[in-house]
Amino acid sequence: MPGPIESSGDIEIYCHPTNASSRGSVPHFEKISAGTRLALLFVPGESSPPYSLKVFSPSGTNILDTLVRDPPTGAPQSPAPIEFVVSANGIYRIEVRSMNGRQRGEARVSVG
Repeated sequence: MPGPIESSGDIEIYCHPTNASSRGSVPHFEKISAGTRLALLFVPGESSPPYSLKVFSPSGTNILDTLVRDPPTGAPQSPAPIEFVVSANGIYRIEVRSMNGRQRGEARVSVG
């Protein structure tokens, strides 16, 4: 059963509500509604930092654009997840790219 999050590419992206019982790099399969705060993690695999992280709203507006030097992987001793609020229904697009190579990951989060 596919969930509200689809991830593809060399860098695996995980996203779940901050109040969810599952933490870390565990897929989330329940419906996500507008107004929910999401926690974002990604597993870079073989690539090395830094990473460019961008989140786009359903209208295409860039709502988060940052450089990540220490990726939140969900493993012990990794940084806390990156959080953002989904304020409207639709498909949110997430991009993570290695700044030192060609590795990248993309995810789509369905809200509503």
